[in-house]
Amino acid sequence: MKHLLTISRSALIAAVSMMTLLGGMSGCRTGLDMSRMGFRNRATADELASTDDIKGPLERILPIGARGSSTGSTGGYAFSERNPEYKRASKLHDEGKFSEAEKAFKQLSKATKDGALQEDSMFMMAECQFQQKRYPQAQDSFDELLNAYPSTRHTTQTTQRLFQIGRYWLNFEEIVTPNEIQQVDFEQPGKQPALATAEDSARKNREKPLSQRYALVPNLRDRSRPYFDTDGRAIEALRSVWLKDPTGPLADDALMMTASYYLRKGDYVEADNFFTIIRNEYPDSPHFQNAFVFGSHAKLVAYQGPEYDGQQLLAARDLKESTLRIFKDLPEKEMLKEELRMIYEEEARKEWQKALFWEKKKNPKAVQIQCRELLRRYPSSESADLARQKLAQLGENVESPSRELRLPSIPRPFSQDQMNDAKPLKEGSPSAGDQRQWEASNKTAEQPQKSGGSWFPWKKREEPQAVPDKPEGAERLVPEFESAPDSEEEEFIRQLL
Repeated sequence: MKHLLTISRSALIAAVSMMTLLGGMSGCRTGLDMSRMGFRNRATADELASTDDIKGPLERILPIGARGSSTGSTGGYAFSERNPEYKRASKLHDEGKFSEAEKAFKQLSKATKDGALQEDSMFMMAECQFQQKRYPQAQDSFDELLNAYPSTRHTTQTTQRLFQIGRYWLNFEEIVTPNEIQQVDFEQPGKQPALATAEDSARKNREKPLSQRYALVPNLRDRSRPYFDTDGRAIEALRSVWLKDPTGPLADDALMMTASYYLRKGDYVEADNFFTIIRNEYPDSPHFQNAFVFGSHAKLVAYQGPEYDGQQLLAARDLKESTLRIFKDLPEKEMLKEELRMIYEEEARKEWQKALFWEKKKNPKAVQIQCRELLRRYPSSESADLARQKLAQLGENVESPSRELRLPSIPRPFSQDQMNDAKPLKEGSPSAGDQRQWEASNKTAEQPQKSGGSWFPWKKREEPQAVPDKPEGAERLVPEFESAPDSEEEEFIRQLL
């Protein structure tokens, strides 16, 4: 009995708790009114909820003068100026005693736990190393500062120093200009340099010391340069500029200088990667237009020939077409058009190589198919003549079209033969009035993919000719629509692209 009474009492408590909860959710006034509950110590609650001691990214870049005490580790940037050791180190720096100041700032940055004081000390230590022309140590110190304090208020000065160091290690290399571009020669793909100044760059490279030409040769004379791999360290310094401060004033310049370095070096794939970053991330950059021009040029020069993969060729074609559409008054416009024509010929040459492959395999049927595909896609190319000769040898005659470069046409849903087979609408239907309309047959609707020609929506299409009167019961004639002229078709394709 006692056990049953205990269970009933537990069930009763659970029921009362559930009713109280439901009443609170429905807005009923119960004995457990949460609105009347309050903090016992409101001052303690406000202190716990306060965000006065939290410093965000914007507060970190505020000028010196933020609040802080002369002793606490929670002090702001004003504490650095009031710290006696920091003031002594700054005085040594102002007097030009950079070596002694560097040691003082280094010791202070390791001894202090205050964020603002340590941040300023690390920057001043790197600045002292820069003033002594110990650029490798300065680069390491600047990078350490950016890694420890990503939102440091010294970001602008730090990236400026890194940019200067990178340019110095690259012998003050300038950004590449459009005047250095030379026409691509498809007779020797993959072997031609991208720039007309390649010989000058090679001559300058021969004049460099061995430690700058070869990464594994140590530098034991010039302390302003790294012991190993000067160019690699320069690219690393430029990388810190655009990676640590992507919205800074030197980010796009660092990317463009890095891309220029790889373009002059002959690493076209790596250069194109940096041109792509500029095109995607910096549309307001002054290098935006050149990123299109040089990027398409790097893709085209990286093409190795018809025996290799043609993805670089197709990517270069698409990018050059985009460049012509975006920039109307481009100085290199004629050169890009000529290269597009050469790309068209090169694509046809790749298709011809496939036909030769099947010929070596002694598969005449595959040769026929490949030659027909070449004629369908590239009818006015030089390789098309070879395809016609090959088809003639296989017993198939193909007419030679005019030598005019034309873009491939878009198939239209209904051919003229299918229009002739169309059946008229029923008499008396709402659509059968003065305006003649016809509906396609079921055969036409089921097989639209077998039709050819073009379906462009021409603005000036001739209206159907009047249908002559026929006796009742006679079959209604379907007028023939004239196709659009070739010149209009080409103009429409240019506007479409």
